[in-house]
Amino acid sequence: MSRPGDWNCRACQHMNFQRRESCQRCGDSKYGDRIDYGSVFGGIRGGSSFGLSGSDVRLGDWYCGAGNCGAHNFASRLSCFKCGAFKDELSGGGFNNSDILLSRGFGGSTRPGWKSGDWICNR
Repeated sequence: MSRPGDWNCRACQHMNFQRRESCQRCGDSKYGDRIDYGSVFGGIRGGSSFGLSGSDVRLGDWYCGAGNCGAHNFASRLSCFKCGAFKDELSGGGFNNSDILLSRGFGGSTRPGWKSGDWICNR
């Protein structure tokens, strides 16, 4: 439900709260003048860059790089709240093939502290 002052992003049509200066989903500016913070902060590995908006984004937060998800996730999350993809330790978002295998119940030791046979329940 929208409130007075809420706005739809011109780039991705996401509904944003009035207080946001850039789109929560894609980072496009409310006023059309997109700032690419990915290049300002040295870029985000994996080819993706998303605009950051004020106090909504904190140190360590990450954006999901899985497909077209792009969801903003808090630093404490190991997987995306929206699509469930694992945070890629090296790129700050998305997932890799070993994470897919781990999430399906197949063993592996790609995560620190994990032993062969460890798996993640997706329920």
